[in-house]
Amino acid sequence: MKRAVEIRNLFLGLCILCLLLSTSLVLAQEDDDSAADPAESTIRLMGAAEAELPEAVTKEIMLPPAAVENSAAVERAERGSQKANENRERRENGLSRADEAREHGAEMAEQARKNRENRGRFEDRPTPPDRPEPPKGPPDK
Repeated sequence: MKRAVEIRNLFLGLCILCLLLSTSLVLAQEDDDSAADPAESTIRLMGAAEAELPEAVTKEIMLPPAAVENSAAVERAERGSQKANENRERRENGLSRADEAREHGAEMAEQARKNRENRGRFEDRPTPPDRPEPPKGPPDK
């Protein structure tokens, strides 16, 4: 019985300790939020004067110097961009050829339908040539 009480007291003490630690962590995080690192911010509002000048926008968009210095990565990115453009052009060419083939198929289907309709009509057939007249009697001697 004494052991059960001791275990319960120990468990209660551990719970109180965890509660105090979690509270101190929350308070410490609130202090850190006030001094946010400017490198981690993703959006910065511009003033009206800055927004009118294109240099302010392009300066913000430029790659960091470390990325520019790594020329291999830049070259790979350029090759990837070129390959994507080539694939896009190939896809557009394929789509245009598919449209042409679809139109040609529709024309052929229309022609086949007309041929089937006209197959049994007699007015479309040419008339056969007249037979020559047989000779009359034996030739004169």
